[in-house]
Amino acid sequence: MAAITLTNVSKIYGKGIAEVKALKDINFTANKGEVVLIVGPSGAGKSTFLTIAGALQKPTTGTVVVDGKDISDISAKAANKLRLDKIGFVLQAYNLVPYLTVKEQFTLVDKVKKANNMSHQALAELMKQLGIDMLVNKYPNEISGGQKQRVAIARALYANPAIILADEPTASLDSEKVEEVGKLFKDLAQKQDKALIIVTHDMRLKKYANKTYQMIDGRLHEEQ
Repeated sequence: MAAITLTNVSKIYGKGIAEVKALKDINFTANKGEVVLIVGPSGAGKSTFLTIAGALQKPTTGTVVVDGKDISDISAKAANKLRLDKIGFVLQAYNLVPYLTVKEQFTLVDKVKKANNMSHQALAELMKQLGIDMLVNKYPNEISGGQKQRVAIARALYANPAIILADEPTASLDSEKVEEVGKLFKDLAQKQDKALIIVTHDMRLKKYANKTYQMIDGRLHEEQ
């Protein structure tokens, strides 16, 4: 079943001689149970794609359907609720709260989203799997970039979203940790019926993907 579908989506910034077509007639589907990679050079439109798929901005033309609902022109309030309930983000900048410990990052999720989060046992197992279980009392400035990335991944998964959008989730990780994260993503997709969409330059993840798309100059093409 389709978790998210983009149909004839274009995104244009500016007007006249300043006009930039960031996305050009994108057609894309990610099904529940799939890991989908989107690869391409910097400036190809991957980040714009991710923000539109995550209801952070609206397409200029075309439709975006999440879990059977057209979100192309929803209100800001509805978009916020959609992201809270359905969509998890793993961002390259980590977005950890600097004055909260690793443990408190998850407590904050509980305060914002009060239902349908992972159980504390499942979180403990996830943190052990990611090798961050010994960091619970550390602050972000006390851990490495790779550790921050793994905490950010765990925090996104803790909210138990149906769709996970990840921007370079393995950029700070060595090959051993990339294998762990790749296996985790594939396992989540298959066993928990989630859709994972990963924007990346890291071809080490390709073996864990069900589909791989190339994005070049705002156009998306599925690799065969």
